[in-house]
Amino acid sequence: MIGVAASRGSLTIADRVVEKTASEILKGIPGVGGTTSGFLGIGGNDSLDARPSVSVTLSGRSCVLDVRLGLRYPLPISQTTESVRETLRTEVESLTGVAVRQVDIDVTWLRPEGTGRSAEVRSLA
Repeated sequence: MIGVAASRGSLTIADRVVEKTASEILKGIPGVGGTTSGFLGIGGNDSLDARPSVSVTLSGRSCVLDVRLGLRYPLPISQTTESVRETLRTEVESLTGVAVRQVDIDVTWLRPEGTGRSAEVRSLA
């Protein structure tokens, strides 16, 4: 008789599933936002209500996440991004079963409290 585990088959998780999962996790973190795409990619807006952008490089049962997000200012950038990194590692692994090897974060804008405007942040990389 074949064992139960051997007769179950396999599970494949698509990159897009991991991207959507990570993006949804990020949307739930206070002070973290994204950029809306606008119409045909024109007229996008930075918003704390928008989902941050996530792209995934999946390799077997592990992945690397590349995240583009904005932050509410004056949140401490280093401390906040480290918290985001740890939250993504824990939650993505828990929800998808895919191990997160690395999380690269690009903070593209800051939104000062009490204003509707974002300040653009130039990448140091």
